[in-house]
Amino acid sequence: MARVNSTTKEAGNNFNVANGTGAAVRAGINDIFSALRTINSASGDPSGTGNVVQFQPHIDSSTNLLKICTAVSSGTGTFTTIGNITQANLGLVNAASPVMTGDVTMSSTGFLRVPLGTDAEQPGQTNQPPAAIGQLRYNSTQNRFEGYKNTGWGEIGGGGGATGGGGEAIFHENENQMDNDYTIGDGTSNINAGVFGPLTINATLTIPSGSVVSIV
Repeated sequence: MARVNSTTKEAGNNFNVANGTGAAVRAGINDIFSALRTINSASGDPSGTGNVVQFQPHIDSSTNLLKICTAVSSGTGTFTTIGNITQANLGLVNAASPVMTGDVTMSSTGFLRVPLGTDAEQPGQTNQPPAAIGQLRYNSTQNRFEGYKNTGWGEIGGGGGATGGGGEAIFHENENQMDNDYTIGDGTSNINAGVFGPLTINATLTIPSGSVVSIV
């Protein structure tokens, strides 16, 4: 890694070799090419009128960040970070199928739109990508949000409560058809569950030892 120096360079521009002869000019040219070859890399950001100009890229070796200078005032540059050279894709999100390795914080007050698809387009179905724990989507066939856990796909939020006059929450609501495998208590014993019937079960309902399911 290297940054240019002022030896055998023109005043105010260390990327231009000053007039000279022989080895001095050669050393100046080599210095410039060495800096260009390593994207002007060194610890910290370049500064000084001879070392930084607008739109000049560089790598801060102390942080591994690739940056570009967006403006210069009196030899002091303003830099925008492009990405981290030690991370895949510079740590940036690709347009298609990105994988984020850190926490994601959204400051928007608008919305986050999750994937939307039918039963047939659900991950794990024929010709679809595999299902994996933690997946979240909106099922347009069932008209519900759903997530994938160790026991399979399930509705997020479960039953809802109806609101009556004066803000009263009186009624418990649940669907009357089960189309996804379900394990009571995620396999934990001695967990009871209840549902209002009639209930049509089109998938596998696993009731662990010591658990009871009541349909009323």
